[in-house]
Amino acid sequence: MKKSRRAKLLDRNYNTRDAQLFIIATEGAKTEKPYFDMFQDPRIKVEVLPTGEKNDSAPQHVIERLNQFAEKYQLGKEDSLWLVLDVDCWGDKNLSTVCRQAKQKKYHLAISNPCFETWLWLHLDDLDPNDKTCKDFKKRLRSELGSYNSSNLDITPYAQKIPDAVQRAKELHPNANQNWPPTPGSHVYRVVEILLKVINHP
Repeated sequence: MKKSRRAKLLDRNYNTRDAQLFIIATEGAKTEKPYFDMFQDPRIKVEVLPTGEKNDSAPQHVIERLNQFAEKYQLGKEDSLWLVLDVDCWGDKNLSTVCRQAKQKKYHLAISNPCFETWLWLHLDDLDPNDKTCKDFKKRLRSELGSYNSSNLDITPYAQKIPDAVQRAKELHPNANQNWPPTPGSHVYRVVEILLKVINHP
């Protein structure tokens, strides 16, 4: 199968020809996409591949979507492909298998424990040791913000606090060799830090 050129993914009226592509396959169907849509810039193009209507959110399905994308497009050496997953409910065995497959294909990992809401909370404050489950973090977000809807994410509370989230997450889990945080936290900072660096590069 002949691969499509990466230029098809760029907005010629916005992105520069050498814009860096970030392809992000997510476990979530709706929450992650509006978050990553904040990072649009002429020097980058963020393409989010969310879970579809069939709720194919298992890690194996997520990496298969990334595989299909990589087979379809001819990407450049500066482009990167990312898996954004949750530890919540999948278990170490499933995650370990997918992480091994991802590394073989040179995909990058950005996994949250227990879920993406942990990453969102890190924009607002340090973690509370009593928060262990995704339900805990959603409740914490609702309490702090007055409301929280994962199906219709309001990015306003997070947009100006992204560097704070990166700093808090790195302090919790600075080990670059970890596939995912062994305790509550998030490795989403790994992709976000690179996005910010490209955007802010003079």
